[in-house]
Amino acid sequence: MRIYNSFVDWKQIQFYGMILLFCIVPIACILLLPDVFYKEYPVESFVVFHNIAEIFSIIVSLSIFGLGYSSYSRSRNTQTYFLSIGFLVIGLIDFMHTMGYKGMPDFVTPNSGNKSTQFWLISRMITALVFIVAIYVKPNRRYSAFRANLYIVISLFLVGIVYQLVIFNSHLIPDTYIHGVGLSQFKKNAELVIMCMLVVAIVLYSFSKSVHSEKQRKYFLAAFIICFFSELVFAVYTSVFDVFNVLGHIFKVVAFQFIYKAVFVSAINEPYEKLIHSNVRLSKEIQENEENAKVIQKSLKEKENLIGEIFHRTKNSIELVRSLLMIQSSDFPDDQNIRKIVENTSLKIQTMSLVHDHLYQNKDLSEIQVSDYLLSLTQMVKTMFPNIGKGVDIQLEANQGVLLLDTAVPLGLIFTELLSNSFKYAFPEETKGKISIKFRIDGDRSYLEYKDNGVGLPTSFDFNDQKKLGLSLLKIIAEKQMGGTLSIDGTQGFSLQFDFPNNLYKKRV
Repeated sequence: MRIYNSFVDWKQIQFYGMILLFCIVPIACILLLPDVFYKEYPVESFVVFHNIAEIFSIIVSLSIFGLGYSSYSRSRNTQTYFLSIGFLVIGLIDFMHTMGYKGMPDFVTPNSGNKSTQFWLISRMITALVFIVAIYVKPNRRYSAFRANLYIVISLFLVGIVYQLVIFNSHLIPDTYIHGVGLSQFKKNAELVIMCMLVVAIVLYSFSKSVHSEKQRKYFLAAFIICFFSELVFAVYTSVFDVFNVLGHIFKVVAFQFIYKAVFVSAINEPYEKLIHSNVRLSKEIQENEENAKVIQKSLKEKENLIGEIFHRTKNSIELVRSLLMIQSSDFPDDQNIRKIVENTSLKIQTMSLVHDHLYQNKDLSEIQVSDYLLSLTQMVKTMFPNIGKGVDIQLEANQGVLLLDTAVPLGLIFTELLSNSFKYAFPEETKGKISIKFRIDGDRSYLEYKDNGVGLPTSFDFNDQKKLGLSLLKIIAEKQMGGTLSIDGTQGFSLQFDFPNNLYKKRV
């Protein structure tokens, strides 16, 4: 018997001590004080008591069958199902024992003490055998030869054999009770065999690991101990109506009650306890997950704020570089080349700065709305050319869509280069003009169409042979960095067709 601590040990000692006292004290009183406690009861009174005790046992047996059979589809406990089939047989044979008891109306053939005792002996033998075999049936194992309904048919067939044997062929079984003499030697020996089988069951259940829980083990062992003393008194009675018979049936009723509790624990109570325990653990895990989610959300918010602050500081740093560049160029007020270089560089710096500004204002720190971004670039370039910008009508059409940082920056550089070139070269002498810009995102590709109605490009213009930084940079960015396709037409104004994949980069924030 597995005992885990001193507290459990003491509780088990108390429990089994009470069981032993319950069994030993009444037997000792009858044996030591027979004049006081030994009695033989009238047939009518004893039959009423006997029927009540046996009917209770029959109900318990069939209840065990019902529990094991109905719960098997959910519990899949093969051991409990085997016990339930065994108690179906036990309950039906106990019913025959009750109907065949002396003092009851004849059950098919004349009733006698021998007839009812034969039923009793077979039933008790099957009870002990069922418990010994059950301990070797693993609760959670799936047996290939196991067929649930087939075993019910087999059990009913076994009951039919017992019925046929005792009712119509009782002469094939040795006599168990002789009227006027008492128990036969065969009956006494058979009871001793059953008692030995119960001792074996006690030993097996004490050390077996196939028992579901300590509570179930405790109930089974209590039932076996009481059954042992029940068989003991049934081995010594001399009359089927005496006090030993009463005591034996009381022991049987109590033992069957413990057996019912043991089966109930494994079939009903324990699965629900496991379910409740699982629900408690699941609730704790859900609570822990919610707390972890809050921590993660808080951490993510902190990281988002940090990244946003980085974008903001990056923008400020870029603007600082631009300001320093402008300050440095002020030392050369008459040098037009330096002024143009500074203006072009300043425009590119502002373009990159604007991307970080949009990212800082956006909830998503890895992508920006392309329509808002292009509109901001347009307004920025117009402010750099205030005189020309007033006479140029810019029509910007951009569908709703987003661009990643890695794509937005080079696109912005191309866009501002085109727009600034139009302001600088397409409309000489501050003439009025029109610029049409269309941008759309279609699946995995983006398309930019840029047109102005200015003077166009010179006939000798060769795009591939440009030495200026702006146009060379535009071509390198468009084809090399963005993997796009670029085409230019400068015969009637200036027009540019540019498409590029927008899945070159993956979202990182």
